[in-house]
Amino acid sequence: MLGTLGRATVVRVVTVRLGEAGSAALAAGCASPEVVARYRAKVVQVDGSGCQWWTGAVSGRGHGRFWLARGRVLVAHRFAFALANGVAALAAAEVLGHRCDNPLCQRVGPGHVVTSSYVENRREWAARRDVTGSPLGEVRGSRRRARELRDLARTDPALVAADLVRLRRVFGE
Repeated sequence: MLGTLGRATVVRVVTVRLGEAGSAALAAGCASPEVVARYRAKVVQVDGSGCQWWTGAVSGRGHGRFWLARGRVLVAHRFAFALANGVAALAAAEVLGHRCDNPLCQRVGPGHVVTSSYVENRREWAARRDVTGSPLGEVRGSRRRARELRDLARTDPALVAADLVRLRRVFGE
């Protein structure tokens, strides 16, 4: 949707929800052992991290991307949320927030992927991005950081664990 404000052109991003067909496709995917196995094959556990790390495709903002079916792609942690809580719970969630500040995280629950609101999610991001050692203020940017960590997790999850230990030492955590 385009509008003008003075001389500047304002671009409004319209979020498209799943809709009836998308919800049906997601429900079918969650019920399909093949689709669930394909999703789980892209998730690894990293020692020293409570997160479950996505090792598949990554979006421009650093979140995992999961091809549910031909022509149907969604943010990977939204599929994880639907698996854990059902498609109706996902449809009712305004937004999902990463309390762990790891956009690759697939663990649904307290301290990781939780339901939130746009306002709350943005407020938390603003409060934590300037905290020393926060991945939200990463100079590489969220996509580059996510791709580098994803590549490490694909190669050897122990490499991600070693990097987390190094960062904890550097920032005194």
